[in-house]
Amino acid sequence: MALRLTALTGALLSITLGVLQPAQAETVLERITRTGRVNTVVMNGSLPYSTQLDNRYVGLGLEFAKEIQKELSDYVGKPVELVAQPVNSIEQGIAAIASGAVDLSCGAGFSWGRSMFVDYTLPFALSGTRLITPVGNDGTPAALSGKTIGVVKNSLAARAMEKSITGAELALFENPAAALAALKSGEIQFLAGDSLWLLANRSAVDPAGNVTPSVPYNRSAVGCVVPENSSGLLNLSNLAIAKLMQAYINDDPNAQSRINQWVGPGTDVNLSQDVIKAYFTNVLLTAALLALP
Repeated sequence: MALRLTALTGALLSITLGVLQPAQAETVLERITRTGRVNTVVMNGSLPYSTQLDNRYVGLGLEFAKEIQKELSDYVGKPVELVAQPVNSIEQGIAAIASGAVDLSCGAGFSWGRSMFVDYTLPFALSGTRLITPVGNDGTPAALSGKTIGVVKNSLAARAMEKSITGAELALFENPAAALAALKSGEIQFLAGDSLWLLANRSAVDPAGNVTPSVPYNRSAVGCVVPENSSGLLNLSNLAIAKLMQAYINDDPNAQSRINQWVGPGTDVNLSQDVIKAYFTNVLLTAALLALP
């Protein structure tokens, strides 16, 4: 089943051309300053990045979104509210950012195609495409031939499976929650996706399943995205992300608690603090380490 990046690219191009004008009267940062709101894409069932809990959204992506909210508040000199904007699909979320209708989304895997329409911040995680498979299946191309593999439409995993696996059928789901529900119900036995997403949700939907293969089909950085050419918002977002990562590296207990509750020791993802520190350090070394007060 072909999943064409060109189709998504064409759709996003038509949206951006239809909404964005050559000369805008107001930048994204100016609008945030005027309204006191930063509108943020959220999606249910997308842990560790975001999910709905009661009447609010939580997750690793929201921790970084809150830091961006704080940095914006300090910059504009007044409180800025973080306003959740739920979406039902990846395409809807990216289109909302690309059109400028929404300001921010944290938990987006990097894609060269998407980078034509949105700007990526510093990454705060590294993931890649793997699968939840039944016991005895190692998730390699040969072991997946002839199988039905669930994927979220327009996800990086969908593209990776299409390019890497021959003789398999892809079952497309509109959003992460629908894909997880299908695995839990037994509708599918194989689910491909972001490695951290699979690890964070496996115990709830398929505790007997394995996350395979040991080496992901691809690797991608995960960060936040903002509307293209929104340099003011992008710069402040990068600074906020860097500050939280630096605080984690510096053993700030609040920073470590906020990150660890989603991906750290004892969680389903179960990354060690040393691994998280090493990744954050490598990211910051591409720019600069910060001297925090």
